[in-house]
Amino acid sequence: MKKILFLTIAICLLLAPLSSFAGCCGCDPVYEYNTILEVKSAVWVRDQACVATGAIIDTLQAGEVVQITHRTDGWYKVISPRNKVGWSGEQFFMTTSKPLTSSASSTSQTSSTVPEPVTNPAYSSSTLSWLKGYILLQVQENGEAWYVDPATFKRYYMKDGAIAYEMMRSFGLGITDSDLAGIPSVADTTAMKNYSSICSSNSLANRLKGKILLQVQQHGEAWYVYPKTCRRIYMKDGAAAYEIMRFLGLGITNADLGKLASAILVLKPYTTSESSSSSTSSSSSTSQTSSTSSPSTVINVGTDNRCGSDPGFTSSGSQIAGTGLFQKGSVPSGFNYKIVTQHILDRINYERTKRGKSAIISDQRMADTASIWANEMHNQGQITHTRLPENMIARLWVWNNFKIDFCEDWGWLYENIGGGNYSRSQGINESVMDSMDSLFDYYMSEEASNGIHYQTIMHDHLTHVGVGYYFDGDNNSGQLYTVLHYGGLYGNVPIIDKTW
Repeated sequence: MKKILFLTIAICLLLAPLSSFAGCCGCDPVYEYNTILEVKSAVWVRDQACVATGAIIDTLQAGEVVQITHRTDGWYKVISPRNKVGWSGEQFFMTTSKPLTSSASSTSQTSSTVPEPVTNPAYSSSTLSWLKGYILLQVQENGEAWYVDPATFKRYYMKDGAIAYEMMRSFGLGITDSDLAGIPSVADTTAMKNYSSICSSNSLANRLKGKILLQVQQHGEAWYVYPKTCRRIYMKDGAAAYEIMRFLGLGITNADLGKLASAILVLKPYTTSESSSSSTSSSSSTSQTSSTSSPSTVINVGTDNRCGSDPGFTSSGSQIAGTGLFQKGSVPSGFNYKIVTQHILDRINYERTKRGKSAIISDQRMADTASIWANEMHNQGQITHTRLPENMIARLWVWNNFKIDFCEDWGWLYENIGGGNYSRSQGINESVMDSMDSLFDYYMSEEASNGIHYQTIMHDHLTHVGVGYYFDGDNNSGQLYTVLHYGGLYGNVPIIDKTW
């Protein structure tokens, strides 16, 4: 698939006056640039021209007029009305004939008008429904970013790139290539700001504005449909999503933000120092049973105890993972699960070990959870990480629904998803392996940018992997819903050797 590539913004550290570098984040030269500009939407001021290392020292509010003294690639050096000197992204400014916002008026405003505390109502105010799908920047605080989910009409705090990635996948809506082609795309945020709106002339784009779309017929690539223009922009990974969505954000006061109900995507920390809030196992038992399953249902866990002699943490779910009793759809005759699984395991371990990472093993428990989620994606009709009826990340879904012994509380559990095809004319197993190769090649292509799929495969805490499929077709051909679950597990349940 032809992928849209972005011109990445080269970002510099603050340089010594024009000649010598004081250190660099992108090492572009700094030039004098004496002008006055107006702030288009709230933006942070950083002490360095660098998102990765620049500390936030002030927030410029929409409508403030500031002095610009220097510029570098993508950044302006500004003097804020509060006499803070730092760097802000150039796309947040526009030309103006207004006078500078004085420090006196700024001080007067901030001293006489104390920002209201942000409340959390049970329901969002209908008067702000036009904000659905926007990123909101808290201008009276430190520019905190909130995403207003169009489906739930609730705001979610977008702390950083990791949270942005979870939001991107949790809120993602599957879309076909043909429908996606009906929504014009832009190359970058600058182009997005410059393009006119097509909301009134493109009914599909208008209906999907503010949503995050996932290409279900490719590799789940994510696109954000900017509500103001109804055009889409590609989000390569969490870091890209965070920057893109912030650049397109709107400033909002505490009072208005408090009119929107908030919700949280819980990212439970993986620390063994904290006690688990769920039931834990302190014994070295090598079996698991389910209170809701047949009393005879027992999973014998092997002795591959990479987390030590004790499982450490047992998830609280009632479903038994590891039985192989999972849905796969219309599985074509001749499909050999173990052969196909070994193929992708070999590819994973080849790439991990040549980079100094430990090899991982296939495990029926992860195969079961992955297969069940593949079935759920089919039920939803889209390639998605979203758990319904509530937005829930993959590891929490597994933790709550399956009784599995993990190395650490809440488990090291990650999920990669995608599509694919199978065909008897090519060979059932061969066509599935080809689809997996294509998917895996896409994941590994993110190495240069350290993309999230690549990070998942190379995670230091992984010990096991399982691959799940849903066959959507007939005995000869069809489409695949594919899921890979990676976990840090206690013991091992070997992959069941089965041919349909």
